[in-house]
Amino acid sequence: MDPTFLLAFPLLLALSTPCNACVCKLLHPQSIYCLTDVVIIVDILGPGQISGARRTFQVNVTKVLKAPKGTREIHYIYTPRRVENCGYTVVNSHQSELLIAGYLVVGKVYFTKCHLFYFWNQLTIHQQLGFQSVYDAGCNCQILPCYLCWRICPEPDVTDCLWKQTECDYSIWRGDESLFSTCVPSTSGRCEWNRISLHLSNTTTSPNSSLTTTLPSSSLTPLP
Repeated sequence: MDPTFLLAFPLLLALSTPCNACVCKLLHPQSIYCLTDVVIIVDILGPGQISGARRTFQVNVTKVLKAPKGTREIHYIYTPRRVENCGYTVVNSHQSELLIAGYLVVGKVYFTKCHLFYFWNQLTIHQQLGFQSVYDAGCNCQILPCYLCWRICPEPDVTDCLWKQTECDYSIWRGDESLFSTCVPSTSGRCEWNRISLHLSNTTTSPNSSLTTTLPSSSLTPLP
């Protein structure tokens, strides 16, 4: 496995099993936004080179939702080559409007199955607004899943929001907190769940978006 991946993805190492299978824990979409370096919407134009332990995809970035200042224009994204190392394999190499979250390593965007690779139009409008601007306001809060749903969940700290999934299913996003809400500090300073208002403009740009791109007209269509 390429050493750059070991540096970039400590979560991947923590979840690796003895047989080196890929095991990922579901994160709240706000946690994904806050914990990753780059969040972008892209069209995949085709596969790039496969070299060593990594696979490359050529992309056209249609929107940057989060990126550090000084980030160069992104034309390629990288993932581990092997599936057991959580590498992502795209069935159809031409896909449009994909939301991708990943890490920067020497100016390159890396992602795995443990990160976000999702069709933008399959998110709820609330989630889209979250990634565009709202989630950023809650990055000083921590979202803690309550896996022991058959017991009383521990009382969260002032900087925490307790995350409960419908029917205690943490395999996919389900329920109000995952699909429609954000965890942000209240006027008292305690982090609390708030439903994202649809009155917010869906053209709002995240304050962390420092890399600018132009939205092109694309003939690529997403898979059904």
